[in-house]
Amino acid sequence: MGLIVLLAALPLFFAFLTALTVPLRLEKLAKYPFLAGTVAPWAVFLFERAGNEVVGGWPRIGGIEVSLNPHNTPIVLAELVLFTAVAIYSLDYFKEVKAFVLLLLLHAGLLGAFMSRDLFNFYIFMEIASVSSFALVGSSGEKKAVRAAYKYLMLSLLASYFFVFSIGVIYLKTGYLNLELISESVMSSKEINVAIAIAFASLLLKAGIFPLHVWLPDAHSLAPTPVSALLSGAVVKAPVYGMILIFSALPVSEGLSETAMVLAVASVFFGVAMALLQKDAKRLLAYHTVSQMGYVLLGIASMNFVGAAYYAMAHSLFKGGLFLSVGSLGKKSRKLGEFGYKNAPLMALSVLMLSLAIGGVSPFIGSYAKGLISSGLAGAWKWAVLAGSVGTLVSFTKLNYYLAKGEAPALPLSWKFASFALALVTLVSGLVLGVVPKVKDIYPLPVALTIFLLLKAAGVFNLVLEKEDVKPSEVNTGAMLFALFLLLLLYLAEL
Repeated sequence: MGLIVLLAALPLFFAFLTALTVPLRLEKLAKYPFLAGTVAPWAVFLFERAGNEVVGGWPRIGGIEVSLNPHNTPIVLAELVLFTAVAIYSLDYFKEVKAFVLLLLLHAGLLGAFMSRDLFNFYIFMEIASVSSFALVGSSGEKKAVRAAYKYLMLSLLASYFFVFSIGVIYLKTGYLNLELISESVMSSKEINVAIAIAFASLLLKAGIFPLHVWLPDAHSLAPTPVSALLSGAVVKAPVYGMILIFSALPVSEGLSETAMVLAVASVFFGVAMALLQKDAKRLLAYHTVSQMGYVLLGIASMNFVGAAYYAMAHSLFKGGLFLSVGSLGKKSRKLGEFGYKNAPLMALSVLMLSLAIGGVSPFIGSYAKGLISSGLAGAWKWAVLAGSVGTLVSFTKLNYYLAKGEAPALPLSWKFASFALALVTLVSGLVLGVVPKVKDIYPLPVALTIFLLLKAAGVFNLVLEKEDVKPSEVNTGAMLFALFLLLLLYLAEL
């Protein structure tokens, strides 16, 4: 009997034990079941062989199928690594037991979504992760954070309603929710095309990819630092994995694939452009999530699902590490120029390594992942990946320029360890995957430095886009944008 299902079951069990410490008045012991729930899934992942299993031995048509395969194994591994680092970081960050419980529920929801092989159970686990995320974003109680959590909640729920509707249409046309059975029986039709378009738009909103990114910069920048790391590094990967399921099992039209390619490239460059204009360090990183998710969508749109999975893995590691590092340095102020790493050499090394990783410089894992994405592209699409990498390096040159001028506050050892551990993993994983230093990877660095100096001399960095507050009316704006985008996709589905 397979044990893959325990990947999600164990964190749920330990979340219950962690919560139980409150009525038993044993709150001081809560960190022990929390850490147990963090590491328990590792035992399953390391010793359970890859493959498919139907829980309880039921027939596939009526059972819950889970799997470890080439499309999800890199994402599951990245989630385990990132969550372990965040858990260590959180011990010296959160003081209330409820935060540990919510983190474990998030852990369970993400692992459950990543291993699902049927659409409905994928949806259920994705929602468990989403609900936990809403609560964690607003857990600080700050007015801005609560409003950001509200905006995230409302727009995510809107996407959820439409996603469930699309699942219903697929079920009515095929008679199945299981991905294997759907792929064997589905036939292209107007209804299926509409369902795919609705599912894609819904998942695009949940993933925060341009132009449906409106909730992401606020939620990711205003959340507590360990939550920001998980939101960017892992939570947005659940809807991305949903796209992999949809695109791999259903007959996606050429028009939708081409639209997805265009959106991917637009997301890459829009995220970089907006990041360059930010003075808030965490908001800069948040916009780079919009940008980096464009690379993952490029892989999915080009049917390069393994490439998309490895880029999702790479992004989880270097973006999670960046949020932990920069968030730690800026725990008193997030404004660039008011903090830095001049007196914190280990944190400086961490940020520099992670900056090279996200820029795709070898031998870091970012170079390997971008190579996989490029391998599935042709012509101008390949150049888009290279140009995006240069833009990313320009933005992180700006970040490190400001960080090198300021000083860091006193930091707990656990924060330094978690940040450097993720930086080290981005290097070691690249070497393990066979990445070797390449001279051609050096060329973007002086190009990026030159562009940074030109932009700085032109005063571009003085054109700061600062946001003073999060307004409830932004929910309406986001919903209207989603509706218009959905209508566009439905029109394309009819072509």
